Amino acid sequence: MRYSEEMVAAYKHRILINADEHPHDLVQYCIENLSLSKNTVIKYIDELIKAEKLRRLAVGRFPSYSLPVTEQSYTFSCSELKSEESAWREILPFVQKQRPEISQILDYCFLELCNNVLEHSGASQFTVKVEKTLTKIRITIADNGIGIFNKIKNDLQLENDAQALIELAKGKFTSTPQNHSGEGIFFSSKLCDEFYLFSEKLAYSPQETIPPDIVPKAQVRGTTAVFTVYFSTQKTAESVFAEYAGSAAAEPQFKTVIQLRFMEQEGMTLTSRSQARRLLNRLEKFSCAVFDFKDVSFIGQAFADEIFRVYPTKNAHTALSYINANMQIENMIAHVRQ
Repeated sequence: MRYSEEMVAAYKHRILINADEHPHDLVQYCIENLSLSKNTVIKYIDELIKAEKLRRLAVGRFPSYSLPVTEQSYTFSCSELKSEESAWREILPFVQKQRPEISQILDYCFLELCNNVLEHSGASQFTVKVEKTLTKIRITIADNGIGIFNKIKNDLQLENDAQALIELAKGKFTSTPQNHSGEGIFFSSKLCDEFYLFSEKLAYSPQETIPPDIVPKAQVRGTTAVFTVYFSTQKTAESVFAEYAGSAAAEPQFKTVIQLRFMEQEGMTLTSRSQARRLLNRLEKFSCAVFDFKDVSFIGQAFADEIFRVYPTKNAHTALSYINANMQIENMIAHVRQ
């Protein structure tokens, strides 16, 4: 069957926008979802590669593909930079004009993360790398400062950096409450389609897995933040802020979702009251806290009792709920609430 030029262009566009999510099974995915023959899919892919709109990374029985990337890197001196806006203005010409919803997300995330570098990291300089493909934009900010987990550990006098990770995940942490709300990283992680923080040997991300190409190859000191926004994203700053911070018409609130899998990075199962109390620290700042038990297989009686029986009796203004609990966790929570 011969297709019109418009149909061929539409099919090729569908191939391209699916290359990111299906790098290793792109041909099969297109056969099944575009109703094209294998020969036609391969022909269109070959034409896209020849036109330098698609790259073949591996050949043979198991080929893989990726979209071409254009990138630009920048280095800034913290002492010489006037403000985070100055850095963003230098970068914006490469970012180019995007639809308003995406521009709002990029503006917010870059300015918040850059401000963290300038005011909290103790860094002397930082680098920014912007990568663009047909489907997304990714920005990496790497500084040579004290390291975000080390900073939180010192400010809260925690035992180790792993405990700092869970404090970061909660949100609303700042070492200078008179100047900052401590919400920048929290909202950035919700606004972006992908969000990662690396410092020394620790990593924080709302995503369940971290792609190997995201992980810094060698980071001895400082913090690396990586965030990605897809041009097809349905997120808006307005909807994310409404979900987690409420609206002006409603009673002020602040919601947090805490992924308990981060606590297991300390190397222990969640069994003790002391672990629960560390988790509950600072929750009085929130009107609603949701505990996400995804990838957590077991909790102990003392841990559950401290969170779901003891804490609510003393802190009625913070509503507690949970998601993604397996049967053991459900039963333990029900047991301590009796």
